[in-house]
Amino acid sequence: MQSIKNNFFCSGLLMAVLSAASWAQTAGSAAIQGTVTDPAGAIVPNATVVIHNTETNIDRTLQTNEAGIYAAPFLQPGPYEITVTKTGFVKLLRKDLTVQVGQILTVDLQMQVQATTDTVTVTGEAPIVDPEKTDVSQVVSTAFVNNLPIAGRRWESFVLLTPNVTTDGGSGLVSYRGVSGLYNSTSVDGANNSQALFSETRGRTTIPYIYSQDSIQEFQVESSNYSAEFGQAAGGISNAITRSGTNAIHADAFYYLRYPSWNALDPLAKSQGIYTQPVHQQQQFGGSVGGPIVKDKLFFFLTYDGSRKVNPILYTSTFYNAPGKAMACPAPMSAQLCAAANAFLAAQTGGFPRFFNQDIGFGKLDYQLNSRNHIGSSLNLLDFKAPNSYQPNVSYSNSSPTANGLNVTHERIFIANWDSTISNSMVNNLRFQWGRDLEITGANFGPPSVTISGLDTYGMPNALPRPGEPDEHRYQIADILSHVHGRHTLKMGFDANIIHEVMINLFQGGGVYSYSPSGGAAAAFAAWAADVTGTNLGDGLTGRHWTSFTQVVDPITHVGKDDFWMKEPAAFIEDAWKARSNLTLNLGLRYDIQLVPQPPQPYTATPLTTLYTSTINIDSNNFGPRIGLAWGIGKGAVLRAGYGMFYAQTPGSAYYALRVENGVYQQTFVCNGAA
Repeated sequence: MQSIKNNFFCSGLLMAVLSAASWAQTAGSAAIQGTVTDPAGAIVPNATVVIHNTETNIDRTLQTNEAGIYAAPFLQPGPYEITVTKTGFVKLLRKDLTVQVGQILTVDLQMQVQATTDTVTVTGEAPIVDPEKTDVSQVVSTAFVNNLPIAGRRWESFVLLTPNVTTDGGSGLVSYRGVSGLYNSTSVDGANNSQALFSETRGRTTIPYIYSQDSIQEFQVESSNYSAEFGQAAGGISNAITRSGTNAIHADAFYYLRYPSWNALDPLAKSQGIYTQPVHQQQQFGGSVGGPIVKDKLFFFLTYDGSRKVNPILYTSTFYNAPGKAMACPAPMSAQLCAAANAFLAAQTGGFPRFFNQDIGFGKLDYQLNSRNHIGSSLNLLDFKAPNSYQPNVSYSNSSPTANGLNVTHERIFIANWDSTISNSMVNNLRFQWGRDLEITGANFGPPSVTISGLDTYGMPNALPRPGEPDEHRYQIADILSHVHGRHTLKMGFDANIIHEVMINLFQGGGVYSYSPSGGAAAAFAAWAADVTGTNLGDGLTGRHWTSFTQVVDPITHVGKDDFWMKEPAAFIEDAWKARSNLTLNLGLRYDIQLVPQPPQPYTATPLTTLYTSTINIDSNNFGPRIGLAWGIGKGAVLRAGYGMFYAQTPGSAYYALRVENGVYQQTFVCNGAA
């Protein structure tokens, strides 16, 4: 795997609170653990512990081990109660606990010797400072997602509220600790939600969002020192979980409207006599409903999310900025042809219609098969269509609607999770995903692309059409086993992603003409007008007054297509060792590899090109140790330190370029004009 390595040491004294709980370890789920003691502080082995979800009435029953420790991994985030019983002790009930995604909530419990009281009830939240957290992370909670205003309802934007995160350029990507946004990773319900071709979130930032905000319960943001369970990232990780149904029926609906009479006019358009708003109208609407199909057993959750946006696009010109303006034509050209040439360019200015339509449907089922097995599955469907949106900005100067195109995106994502309690000390999570990310961009106008320096660009854009960029299928299977032994919580597992990548894009396949003579815009117009009208200027160059012409051809697939598989297996092992009552060590090791097929037809004309285009290096030594420490040095004070080695995935587009943009599949011809 050709990738970035990020080695860093992070240590510091965190006397204040970073968050309200312990966040780490488990993608798409959560955990509760702790130690049970008697009034003298001695451990209580073989006590029965029942972890009860108060929304679904689903229980997880286990026993404390010989060290008095209990652990319940792979829980659904939500509200819980803990009941502890043992002969000779008073029944203990701990209420009002909330566990969040990715959180390992530590709840230590002290039992009282049996007397006249039957039950001791303890209420209250977990301690503010978590004594066992070793990573740098934060949860964006359900309250944040539901109540904070956010433009466009793109839930991933909430990561900017967390420390060490900022925007990465103007494309919508985010950077953790200054690392490129291409080296992050995102997951939903524990399944990889990244696009392999460009190493961004599925759908990239071309579309508003993949999952509706109504479908997201909460998510965790990990910026450094994360567990060995997480990989394929050198920057940060966002780990989201979707909402589930409960024993109570809950429903909601939303409607947001942005209307033209409420919006100010665009000052640039207004200065040129165009009185339309950049966003003429925007509507976002939908709702969700969840509840029981079989009480305490089978639950459902459904979401629909629709978006309609009308936002005209404005094209302006540095010359054709007033009615009747015309460039001078060469002398041999007739007045009629000159007027037609000027009219064609002038017609490329003004406001043109554009709209974005998006529909998302989400469904989820949760089934408590029995007391030891829980199965959850979800399906997310997205359809997006946006004419004239290849050029996404509100306005463009010296361009035209012909240089734009239609964006279409289809997303299909199926995820299934099976949590199985094997014994009181051993729990397993099996995870499967199938997903398709299809992104298409069509051209408004046929080839070629023509640039008239200082005046206009029209025709099929260089990078279009793109029938598939990408058409990507992802198959993922992962399994994680958690085992508590004494003071050790051992986790081990594997994660295999098999990605079928189809990329179709013949860059500059339609031909590119450039008119940029030394005489500036007037000379460029004269040369272009003579060529498009076939005017003979008496110089023997009829139709050949362009400055340069570039043409790319693909003699093999004819459309710039590549079809290949990327195989990305990974494995990890980790030990969370409670060395002392106030000292926790996380010791882990992860291995990642990225397998890509070699170029089918490398360019071998010279020894140098043979060396650099015939072989893709497979980096096979990607062992990433992870070390974390949490030491409680006093009440409300914890010292945390960590070290890690992290490997990010190489974007599939880099392999595409090496495999087919190598002078064999795609050949570039450049001609200099005679003018």
